[in-house]
Amino acid sequence: MKTLNVLFLGNSHTFFNDLAQVFKDIAESRQDTKVNVDMNAYPGVTFGWHLGQAAQLRYDLMYKGFDYVVLQQAAHEPWPPKEETIADGKKLIELVRLAGAKPIVCQPWAEKRYPEHQELMYDIYADLAKEANVPLTADGFVFEDAFKNHKDIDLYFLDGEHCSPYGTYVRALSAYALIFGESPVGVPAVSRVSYTMSEDAVHAAALLEKADKKRDSEEAKELMGRIWRGFSYNRDKDSVKVHLDEKKAKILQELVWRYTEKDIDL
Repeated sequence: MKTLNVLFLGNSHTFFNDLAQVFKDIAESRQDTKVNVDMNAYPGVTFGWHLGQAAQLRYDLMYKGFDYVVLQQAAHEPWPPKEETIADGKKLIELVRLAGAKPIVCQPWAEKRYPEHQELMYDIYADLAKEANVPLTADGFVFEDAFKNHKDIDLYFLDGEHCSPYGTYVRALSAYALIFGESPVGVPAVSRVSYTMSEDAVHAAALLEKADKKRDSEEAKELMGRIWRGFSYNRDKDSVKVHLDEKKAKILQELVWRYTEKDIDL
């Protein structure tokens, strides 16, 4: 049996809902491959922050034998400027290649309250992909498509920025499609949820949907605070796996492949 080693490097968008494990679940359901995953991710950090962690990054890349490294930049307002993202992204990509691994960069998705930010993200990452000759995941494209055309599939967590289990599923499907170069249509409709929420947090999220969308408004700040105060990590390994609606999962599988197919030549 073949073995594949994949590192997910990034921030809270990387560790939310155990993305690496969802990818492993999907890959091993379809491929005759033993998939080993690892994660180097901390809340709110950037490409530049990871470059500053020279000792850990060096060790991970030199000695853990990764075949692929999936890179996630901090991407929601305030996000690093385009010039910084491209410069630091190219440095990380070079380090990954020096270690003999193949880099993949995540195409971020806009905040639910600011869909207009998606075009800015496309601009930044299209230039990074071109300058560094690196493939991008389909994440942002699928989030935008689902937001516009499939309103019944909510890819967002309660804060409108992180992923719901469906959003994490999209991200894992995107990495799968790029790495294995094949359609994910037909893989199991299973994701994971890494958190539990209080009733007050859920209520605050419902109010946030109707509130002033500006993140720095007093109302939005208060409601966001209630969401995160009611957040806690689920440490029960037996309860983190969630089964998704089969029809919704198939739509997402097809969307991921539609936006990935043109980029599968790594």
